[in-house]
Amino acid sequence: MDTAQYLDAFLAETEENLNILNELCLVLESQGADDDTFAAMFRAAHTLKGMSATMGFQKMADLTHHMEDALGFFRQNPQRFDNSVIDVLFQAIDGLTAHVEAVRAGLGEDAINHGDILAALAQALSNDTPSQNPATSVGQFAEDALSMLQSLEQQGHEVAVVAVTLESECVMKGVRMVMVMRAMEQFADCVATAPDVSVLEEGAFEGAAQFAVVIHSGSRDQLRTAAAEIAEVERVDILLLGELAQTSRVAEKPPLREADAPVPSAEVSQAKQAAPKVREQTLRVPVGRIDEFMNVLSELVIAKTRLELLARSYDDQSLHDVSEQIARLSDSLQDGVMSMRMMPVESLFQRFPRMMRDLQKSLDREFDFEMTGLETEMDRTVMDEMGEALVHLLRNAADHGLESPDERVRRGKPRRGTIRLAAYASGGHVYLEVGDDGRGIDREKVLASAVKKGIVDPAKASTLSDAQVYDLLFASGFSTAAAVSDISGRGVGLDAVRGKVESLGGTIRIESVKGEGSTFLIELPLTLTILQAMLVKVGDELFALPTSNIEEVARLTAADIQFVHERPVLNFREKVVPIVDLGEYFFSSKTSGEETRQTVICREGKRYLALTVDDVIDELEVVNKPLGKYLESAKMFSGATILGDGHVALIVDLHQFFQIGA
Repeated sequence: MDTAQYLDAFLAETEENLNILNELCLVLESQGADDDTFAAMFRAAHTLKGMSATMGFQKMADLTHHMEDALGFFRQNPQRFDNSVIDVLFQAIDGLTAHVEAVRAGLGEDAINHGDILAALAQALSNDTPSQNPATSVGQFAEDALSMLQSLEQQGHEVAVVAVTLESECVMKGVRMVMVMRAMEQFADCVATAPDVSVLEEGAFEGAAQFAVVIHSGSRDQLRTAAAEIAEVERVDILLLGELAQTSRVAEKPPLREADAPVPSAEVSQAKQAAPKVREQTLRVPVGRIDEFMNVLSELVIAKTRLELLARSYDDQSLHDVSEQIARLSDSLQDGVMSMRMMPVESLFQRFPRMMRDLQKSLDREFDFEMTGLETEMDRTVMDEMGEALVHLLRNAADHGLESPDERVRRGKPRRGTIRLAAYASGGHVYLEVGDDGRGIDREKVLASAVKKGIVDPAKASTLSDAQVYDLLFASGFSTAAAVSDISGRGVGLDAVRGKVESLGGTIRIESVKGEGSTFLIELPLTLTILQAMLVKVGDELFALPTSNIEEVARLTAADIQFVHERPVLNFREKVVPIVDLGEYFFSSKTSGEETRQTVICREGKRYLALTVDDVIDELEVVNKPLGKYLESAKMFSGATILGDGHVALIVDLHQFFQIGA
């Protein structure tokens, strides 16, 4: 089989199953051994084993096979389960994750060795009880089930327990068990099974399976022979109920579910089948194809804008009608494509609980990790780029933001801290917050370090606001940590975080209260491709300003403009707002207007900025096209757009102007 064409699908499916295993492992750690959780993990591991074997990744298939064995054993022996088993399961999941990354990188399996993991799995099972007759060692009947079976025996029925063990290499265990049940029907009626019939049919079990039967014809030897003749059956043991009662113990939590009365095994099987689940059909499409479709759609938006201009130029009702219809269809198509690009942040956040669990173990920290807003949607491209940035912030919160448990107690705080990761949408932006209830940021310590490193002029240090001081943490290489750990230090990597956020057209800022905690707030655009913009004229050129940052458009008179430190400012909503003349900035020629000036007042977080222009043309939808490598140094522009009349307008990066206007 040519596996190359299926590799992408295999990697995507494998990543999903590994995420499931990680999440369920965390559930086991917090809630203890649970039959349903073990069953779900077994199914995920079984799927991984089948897919990896089909793709020819035998070492991966072997590791998942041993992981299945461990899950099956602890599912049947929950009393043997403890936190040390969790560590081994996580070790196996990490091994599979590293294996997948090697496959993704195009490396073969020759250099991969899972020996340590296999040894750890074997060690977890090494304290197993000595080998016994499966009919006596596996059978754990509930008290009411035993009562029903004893009642049947007292009525003169021959009641027995059949224990069937399959060969270790059996792949289709569920199919074999169904065949065993049907083979026994000619001699006995099946009353109950251990584990449950649905589990047997799925093949999600390990060791021997048991069948409580009422023999109606033939002998025990004939019943044993019928079951043993099924392919891949290794062993069949039969005990009468009286013999079983002497060796079996009553289970605290019964794995066996019985029927109300003796019925043929086929009927029991049908009664135990779960109701079919309604599942939404999905189609996997590479992100690249969506991007190609998005490029075509962007050209359609440009053509739509041109058609609208033509409809305005000609007094033709038919052209107006067609233009409006094309606009409606284009908007619907755009909404559809955008929804395909949008994904819940849950797919981004789901990787972090495991990471935070590991950080608790590697650091002297105790904390609860809370996630909210998992249903918030954002552009897949933006989401993929933000993963590493959030890793930096979460590690900083755990390693440097929170105090040690003993220090928290001394300060009168709860021993366990809290780290929060939140997402929410507002307007045309998505907001991500990483917060902790730790020690907060020491303003004076940050300022002293900045002065010492020459980042801040000592004469101006006392005039800086809290926000400006916290902003110093984003300076390249800045850190206040006495010793930088291999995990993080407040300041280590924060310049990279800001660079990533700003490259996506977003902003990041810090809010902190000393002794109470810190919060990093990230604001990101919903999408990077199509945006609402206000078209303005400066000199003879047109520029586009994203409307998501525009607060108001106003006409300023000379009386409205004041000067602070020889810089023009505007009093807007009781705030002093800096004014930047775009004509003077771009062309060294002030914008026109003797008595009044067209002004666009913009907002970023809590900061305001007024931009004066020659004219405000229109508000429209524009396609953001990258400037390319030749113009990548033009930091004041985030891209360009083609207007309906064919002219090109540069899209202004307002964040850069906030930097110079602050």
